[in-house]
Amino acid sequence: MTDTLSSSDALALNHPRFSSSPSSCRRSPLSSPSLPTLLLLRTMTSSPATRDGLRRHQQKRSRTTTTTTTTTVTTTTTTTTALARPGRRRKEPPPKPSSEVEQDDDATLDAPPHKRARAQDTCKADQSTCLLTEKPAVGITEADVGITQYLGQSATFSGVLKLRYTDFCVNEITTSGEVLHVQHVPVIAPPLLPQSMEEETREEGDFDIDEIVEQQIAELLGDECIESLREIAKSGGSYETKKLDGKDDRAKVHQIIRAAYNSKINSKTTRECTLRFSKLTGNASRNRKGHGRRNKASKTLDPMVVNNMGSREAFIHFTVFKEREVDACNIIAKLLSMKPKCITIADANDRRGVTVQRASIAHTPVKRLISLNKDFHGMVLSDFRYEKEQIKLGDLRGNEFLITIRDVKLPATDAKDIETVVNEALTSLAKTGFINYFGMQRFGTHSVPTHDIGIKLLQERYQEAAQLLLSVRPLVLPESVAAREQYARDPNDISSALKLMPQCCTAEVNLLRGLEKFRSNWLVAIQQIPVNLRVMYVQAYQSFVWNTVVSERIAKFGLSVLEGDLVLDDAKKVPTRDAGDDVEEDVMDRSDSATARPITPEEISEGKFNIFDVVMPLPGVDVEYPAHPDLRASYERIMAKERLTPYKMRHKAKEFSLSGAYRHVLVLPGNVEWWYRRYSDPLQQMIRTDLDTLRAREETGVEPSRVLCQEEIPAGDRLAVILNLRMGPSQYATMALREVMKIETHVE
Repeated sequence: MTDTLSSSDALALNHPRFSSSPSSCRRSPLSSPSLPTLLLLRTMTSSPATRDGLRRHQQKRSRTTTTTTTTTVTTTTTTTTALARPGRRRKEPPPKPSSEVEQDDDATLDAPPHKRARAQDTCKADQSTCLLTEKPAVGITEADVGITQYLGQSATFSGVLKLRYTDFCVNEITTSGEVLHVQHVPVIAPPLLPQSMEEETREEGDFDIDEIVEQQIAELLGDECIESLREIAKSGGSYETKKLDGKDDRAKVHQIIRAAYNSKINSKTTRECTLRFSKLTGNASRNRKGHGRRNKASKTLDPMVVNNMGSREAFIHFTVFKEREVDACNIIAKLLSMKPKCITIADANDRRGVTVQRASIAHTPVKRLISLNKDFHGMVLSDFRYEKEQIKLGDLRGNEFLITIRDVKLPATDAKDIETVVNEALTSLAKTGFINYFGMQRFGTHSVPTHDIGIKLLQERYQEAAQLLLSVRPLVLPESVAAREQYARDPNDISSALKLMPQCCTAEVNLLRGLEKFRSNWLVAIQQIPVNLRVMYVQAYQSFVWNTVVSERIAKFGLSVLEGDLVLDDAKKVPTRDAGDDVEEDVMDRSDSATARPITPEEISEGKFNIFDVVMPLPGVDVEYPAHPDLRASYERIMAKERLTPYKMRHKAKEFSLSGAYRHVLVLPGNVEWWYRRYSDPLQQMIRTDLDTLRAREETGVEPSRVLCQEEIPAGDRLAVILNLRMGPSQYATMALREVMKIETHVE
């Protein structure tokens, strides 16, 4: 399979310059490259046009200070690098003088929205070709969301993540502790052979009716009825009997006629309690409410699917294998003409990568689900089974990750052996774990992070929240720029902005529809956004507070257990509070039904707990805050900046009144293993996906290793590290990699 590169998804992890103080490990945005950075530079700069572009950039760099201003956002010129999409480069135009370039920029800003959007798209394509952007948009950084600390002091190294989809494989760990793999890809058996013309004619017209059966019919309906039935079976027509009062007698006649004439004669009871007989045309099974069709469907199902499904229950559970950047639930729902919430999963995995997870659906034939496989690209449904209950958010133990880090290098100034450095870092990860931060994925990729919108919602400043969602800002989908500018020009002309907004911008489209319908009722308009999306903004603010408090705690107190720290109190359980329409908080290791209690001085002296037992709360109405005065003050001070308080989290909108939860400060990944592979081809695949493993097993009869052996990979001067680890629910593999490589993971 061919993997596709994307400038927003292929992440290059680069060596930053850090402060010597472990408590201030923050990177200056001007002193080191950001992520993602240049990938495959050696290959891509071989183009003469690209070299010309690089030289021109070097000549202009010292004097370029132009600032581009849009309607609501100002972006200052800096220099970054972008990744071209292979096979989709546009031919680079001849270089223009600097004055012409500046005139083109001004003309773009003055152009109508639809022309301006096209101009920006063209500019982006040219920037990808040249590898350098003159006026890049800057996204949020780790420091913006409270991620500032590291545990260890190991040496740093750089590498490339997610260059291929197969570089990031995630397999769900079920509630029974089993790592989920695709066991069998279903096939539809060949259709039943059609009957010959003679067989079909004989079935249609020749009925060898037993004399005893005819005698039973005659006793109930008379001899005349027997002759009429023979005529109907032979040449068609209809016949109505005399009145038959007994309901049981009528039922008996229906059964006899159906069995005797192989369901080719239809019998109906009229209002006058007579029976009317007529010949069925076409396939009789179709005229019997699909009964025969269902029987035929079961015969055409893959026998292994039928054998593994079990007895019929209300829900079907199935495995979803995905190796493309798509939302599996939305695609399945669209093809089945149902709402996405009808398909439930246990955890939301990374969009870019190869993922294997269980899903559930109700009231859908298995054959219909299997038939979807022919419409998918990079996705397969398999391993179907009937179950009594649907899958709910959190119905898993965690995930197993198999991650490929390509082009691993040490800083130029580091004389150590690279494998020694990597071994030390990964050994430290296995022994000491990492800080359980909420990763950058939780805060979005736009210049306005999702938690900023969440703050406005909690402050009940709904108009400002809506305007943030619809504003023109860096890093939004280019196709949505025209709609955003239209709304900025004329907020009262909602319909024009709605027509221009791409349907894939779900939150914006639903918000505009709400504004079009409810006008100045900003809360109701926001509530037209799907509930999981709008709650995500508030949950992002919870995550921001948690990250910031934990960073302050580690910077001030290190890894010591403090009097007043919280630990889970497994002796006390409380029912999980309903947060609203199918909304659950996914911020815990699924211990959100537990309560927490402060650690006592006696337990400190006894050494009963260590840092891995300590939890910190996410703000909410049902949580206990640390008894330690400094930690409690951190919550109060951070939330007071937004005129919020951790003790008043109830909201008039039910979905924004989050219950809160507890999250462990440090986590220790399990089953940490790693391999080294030397390679030359930058796109060399390093691991087998579940489908690759199935194919290899069918061809050789032997279970192959998921990680390709060095003998299967042409050796070269590049080094890759393949890392395997297991983590709990809502734990971020990118935060584990951050600790290992000592890099920032923000995406611009």
